[in-house]
Amino acid sequence: MWPTKSLLLATVVASLAACSAVSTSDTPAGAEPAPSAHFRILQVNDSYKIEGLENGNVGGFARLRTLRRQLQADTTPVLLLHGGDFLFPSVMSKYLQADAMVQVMNLLDGAPAAFDHDMMAVFGNHEFDTPDAGLLLRRIVQSDFSWISSNTRFKFSDSAAAEPFNQRVPQVHDVCVKDIAGIKVGFFGITLDSRKQAYVEFAYDLPARRTAIRNALDRLQSQGATAIVALTHQDFDQDQWLAREYPEVNLIVGGHEHFFIEQQIGNTWITKADADNKSAIVHDIYLADGKFSSSHRKVDLDQSIAKDPLVAAEVDRQLQRLAGVFQQQGKDLKQVLGYTEHLLEGVEPAVRGRETALGNFLADTMRERMRTDIAFTNGGGIRINDNIPPGPVTLYDMEGLFYYDNKLVSFELTGQQLLEVLNNSVSKTHLGDGRFLQVSGIRFGYRAEPQADGGFKYRVDAGDVRIRPRGAKQDQALDLQKTYSVASTDFIWEHGSSDDYAIFGKGEGKTSPRRLDDGTAIGFRQTVEAAIANLPQRTITQQVEGRIVRLQP
Repeated sequence: MWPTKSLLLATVVASLAACSAVSTSDTPAGAEPAPSAHFRILQVNDSYKIEGLENGNVGGFARLRTLRRQLQADTTPVLLLHGGDFLFPSVMSKYLQADAMVQVMNLLDGAPAAFDHDMMAVFGNHEFDTPDAGLLLRRIVQSDFSWISSNTRFKFSDSAAAEPFNQRVPQVHDVCVKDIAGIKVGFFGITLDSRKQAYVEFAYDLPARRTAIRNALDRLQSQGATAIVALTHQDFDQDQWLAREYPEVNLIVGGHEHFFIEQQIGNTWITKADADNKSAIVHDIYLADGKFSSSHRKVDLDQSIAKDPLVAAEVDRQLQRLAGVFQQQGKDLKQVLGYTEHLLEGVEPAVRGRETALGNFLADTMRERMRTDIAFTNGGGIRINDNIPPGPVTLYDMEGLFYYDNKLVSFELTGQQLLEVLNNSVSKTHLGDGRFLQVSGIRFGYRAEPQADGGFKYRVDAGDVRIRPRGAKQDQALDLQKTYSVASTDFIWEHGSSDDYAIFGKGEGKTSPRRLDDGTAIGFRQTVEAAIANLPQRTITQQVEGRIVRLQP
């Protein structure tokens, strides 16, 4: 079902007002506003679980609402900016079609059924996970806050020309200017093009992106903006590029990476918060005589910050709603499938950047099931984005781990090919990239070599790799000429080239190593659940043991 014209028209007035809203300090009637302003930006990004992490003990939207209320207590204007990725992917959005997320976010101003004039979100790549354009448009229409996007366009049909999103849904703005104490502040939004759908076009290749940014800046400046904030969802190196290429951008509020980042390039700060509202960033911004200055601080949304009762109640209602969906299928989300002796870290900065106990368990299970020398699975395929504390492992945990239920495959790699795979695995460790591998049957170290541009190049040398082939009693040096049997997922085998694994590309018109298995569909999730059931006392005992080590240069 597409949004109706009546629904769209009902949002026009609120949406247009949201972008032109005046958020002022007290000024006597008839007096000219002082040529200075102080306001705050409360920044979050990449929110997937409405309740937060570790069973709601860390992060979450209820704590974010409390922080926002605290920041507003001294009447300083506060803008809440979200750096994208919240509609998808999550267990809740998978079954409730992202409706629960929007309902909770609509309460972040503490005023049910009121449009939040001081909240804005940029599209993340995962906003486009759904192939159903109507579903995305319904969620935008449902939002009691604004969206901003300067480089995406909507296609109503294959034959229709692409048009700005705000031609279809007025909550979305190409650019936005807000008048704060008489000073105009401009906003624009940029989204990377990693999640393509037939209904959206991205101006993201370099020439098109330059044009989109230049057009946005020209429009903002023509509307009198004296300060400019970019709300982005893209790789950090592209935010760095933006800051270098367009120094007139005063602040870049980013998303996409799932961990806290701060860097200043020239006079422009780039900041990103921890995912799932584990942390937020508070910016104090001062404008005076045409000059922009700011300071920022990271705020951990831990148990020292109380949950807002209104938002917490809505979170609980939506969790019960999700549980009801499973009850209709005869399942209990709280069902205990087993236990873990140690913390199973599943947050993306962990599984995409270092060895974890969870990664070890998954890779070990894969290797044992496929009876291979080694096994690896990519951190990007571990979707739970949460930690499982020592204690019960539940059905809800399994739903999060296996948002996509990949199948297991086996094949052979030479030692040389394996070395190339490991080098690609660590090549973007600093960015928390999904290509990072969790491994079994392998121990290796990697080095970070400083580069002239201030970055690092990550390298694995053959002498720093040890293999324990199936049946061996001790580790052996990697033999570049030897052939090893490998277990992994069908996603890596078919689409690994999308993460620069040149040897894997069967589903992309290329070739992949010949499979050793007989092609029988072996579910990864089914394999893991069976493995837990067969463990002594159903208890996972894996822990971090030095399989992947960062070596000194």
